[in-house]
Amino acid sequence: MKALLVSLIFGALGFGAAPARADEVQDFAIRVLEAIQARSVEQNREFCGLIGYNRDGVLATTKVRRGRKNRCNPGRDPRGWTIVASYHSHGAYSINADAEVPSTTDLDADIIEGMDGYIGTPGGRVWYNSALDGISVQLCGPGCITPDPAYTPCLAYLPELSYTLDELFFRVENDPGIC
Repeated sequence: MKALLVSLIFGALGFGAAPARADEVQDFAIRVLEAIQARSVEQNREFCGLIGYNRDGVLATTKVRRGRKNRCNPGRDPRGWTIVASYHSHGAYSINADAEVPSTTDLDADIIEGMDGYIGTPGGRVWYNSALDGISVQLCGPGCITPDPAYTPCLAYLPELSYTLDELFFRVENDPGIC
């Protein structure tokens, strides 16, 4: 269902079809983000890694790495793996951070590296960054993965369903600062 939603959104926005096996990778990424979410919220740190097909052709993740409040380095590609995406969490909820959407750095880095990315937010949203299309799409909304118990949605500044890099920059520049 999630892959169908992404394909429909991509088609409606005029982008190419989602990559082959996207549903498998997306479902896997959501499970991985769920698995790291509690630790990310508790420690208020990003956690990250890479998703790929290991030497046996099995979808797997690299070792989860603990980052800082606003960044995380997923490490190197393991020898013999076919890496298909990166993933990271956004840590704990803060009224002072617009962490319910990917940052401009999140999407820009994925585009530059040519690697898709998955992001989990404090409110439990999961985003997919398409490196090829230069767009970030919300795969599932609040509570898709376990939210930070302190999370309070900002009803005056809810996320859209997708963003280009320019739209993310516009969001940053026009943050009303009301939540």
